[in-house]
Amino acid sequence: MLTVALQQGINGLVLGSLYVLVALGLTLIYGVLVQINFAHADIVTLGAFSAYFFTHAFGGGYLPSIAVALLVGAALGFLINAAVFAPLRERGNELLPLIATIGVSVMLENVMLAWFGPIPYAFDSPYSERVIRFGGMFFTAQSVLIIAVSAAAIGLLYAFMKFTFLGKALRAVAQDRETAGLMGINPNRVIMLTFVIASALAGMGGAMLGPVLVLTPFAGASVIVKAFAIVIIGGFGNVEGTIIAGLIVGLIESYTTQVLGPGLIDIVVFALLLLMLAVRPTGLIAERREENV
Repeated sequence: MLTVALQQGINGLVLGSLYVLVALGLTLIYGVLVQINFAHADIVTLGAFSAYFFTHAFGGGYLPSIAVALLVGAALGFLINAAVFAPLRERGNELLPLIATIGVSVMLENVMLAWFGPIPYAFDSPYSERVIRFGGMFFTAQSVLIIAVSAAAIGLLYAFMKFTFLGKALRAVAQDRETAGLMGINPNRVIMLTFVIASALAGMGGAMLGPVLVLTPFAGASVIVKAFAIVIIGGFGNVEGTIIAGLIVGLIESYTTQVLGPGLIDIVVFALLLLMLAVRPTGLIAERREENV
């Protein structure tokens, strides 16, 4: 029984690590702009497709494909900010960027549908076939890779936010954009950097989600719903809360699958979301907005 519990715990950490990578992008953008990017799901999908074609069409390795997906995600984040958020930000209406990103999401999904077609792609990773056995438990090298890459990305992001000038500038803009501008910080460049980092994390998450999910033009949509739930549970705009909530949701999904079956996963996760909204609507870590990010 203990072995089964530990096995499901490892599976939950793998799922949670993937969810955290996707949810962190949403948290960063909300923490700085108080805006939601609905096209985030499609950046995840395009990251997965870019990794797929790099490995299957061009013969590249899986590990380099993660870096390719990261770069594709970063480029998409830069373009979405430059084409959508930056022009609409000047108009002073917070609803305009929100509505625009819904349109960008629909456009990207239809572009992917036209390019890649509706038939699912099988994204095989060489690490998925390597099984590691330890004390009655077994897990794939892909699972170890997911946890290691996610932990490294989270650690680097934390170090960037806390110890670098740009990270401190990002936090300053999140706290008070006008005051940060008066102190010599260029808010527009910091916001652009936020989009690039958030989308790079989404692209990298897509590359690691690809071998786990059935890869279609709408693959990211199934993950982004959980990511939104994680951001709300952890506290909108709060990085630490998002990390904790992502791992909790991953573990809940894993143990729910073992005890109740896979059909009840979404019911349990969103029941937790509703409970959190009723009991603690500010999220797991309730901080003043200026302390977030």
